[in-house]
Amino acid sequence: MYERDWDALIVLDSARVDAMREVAPEYDFIETVDSIWSVGSNSQEWYVQTFREQYAESISETALVSSNPNARAVLAEHDLEPRGTTPFLFADWSTVDVDCFDYVEFTRDHDRPFSDVSDRTSTVGTIQGPAYITERAVAAGRGESDRLVVQYFQPHRPFVHGLVAEDRDMTVAEEYPYQTIADGEITRDDLYSMYLDNLRVVLDSIEELLENLDAEKVVITSDHAELLGELGQYGHFLGVPHPALKKVPWVETTAEDRETIRPEAKPTITDEPDVRDQLKELGYL
Repeated sequence: MYERDWDALIVLDSARVDAMREVAPEYDFIETVDSIWSVGSNSQEWYVQTFREQYAESISETALVSSNPNARAVLAEHDLEPRGTTPFLFADWSTVDVDCFDYVEFTRDHDRPFSDVSDRTSTVGTIQGPAYITERAVAAGRGESDRLVVQYFQPHRPFVHGLVAEDRDMTVAEEYPYQTIADGEITRDDLYSMYLDNLRVVLDSIEELLENLDAEKVVITSDHAELLGELGQYGHFLGVPHPALKKVPWVETTAEDRETIRPEAKPTITDEPDVRDQLKELGYL
C-alpha cells in the first residue's frame, strides 16, 4: 500500500470486487471500481505484510484507526506467525511495532456501549457499528498526521444491516451465515443478498466520513475479499491465493471536511481488552 499514492486509505474487511461493482451505482463517490491483488488472504496476513519495516518512514507519518482485532494482535502483541496450517505462506514477518505509527486507535479497546447493536446478539462484545468507526476516523483525520488509514469491520460477518439500518434484532442467519448455509437453511442467493446489505451499511458510513475529512486522494479498498462458494468454501483463510479471495476493490475519490460530525477528542479505553476472545468470536481462532 505504501508504494501507492493516497492521503487517506479506507480499508473494508472481506469486500469483493463484484459486490462493490454491483452497489457502486448507488453511491455518487464511487465512479470506477478497479481492482488490485491484496498482500493477504486474511486480516492477520494483511497487517503483517502491509506495515513492514521497509515503509517505516511513511508509517511514522500515519494515523491508524482500526476496528479489526488483528490490528492489535499483530502490531501491539506481535502475533505474526500463522495460527494454523496453511497451503501457501509468503510472509517474512518484518512488521513494525505499534510505536512506529504517528497515532493509533484500536477501537475494540474503547469502553463504549454500542446501542445500535448491543443486547441484540450473542456476540455483543465484538460488534461495532460503522458509524462509530467513522467518528473516530474523523477525530484522527483532523489531527496532525500526514496520512490516515482507517479499517472498518464490514462487510465481514456478522451481517449488521438489520441492527443498524432497520433497528431490529439480528437473525441467526445474519449472525452465523456460513453455518446456516452449510445446514441448508439459506441459499447462496440469500447469503449474497445479506452480504450486499452489509456492504451498503459501511458504504453509507463512509459517505459521511468523506464529508468530514480533508483529503485530496482517498482510496477505498479491502484487506482481502471473501469466498462465497468458490472451492466449496465460505469465508477467508490464510495463505489461499484464490482470485475471489486475493483480488480486492480499488476505488479512488476525494474528501472535503464540512464538519457535520463533531467527535469526542479522546475515547475511554477499557482496562484489559481481551484480543483472543475477540478473535475467537469472529472466527479467527
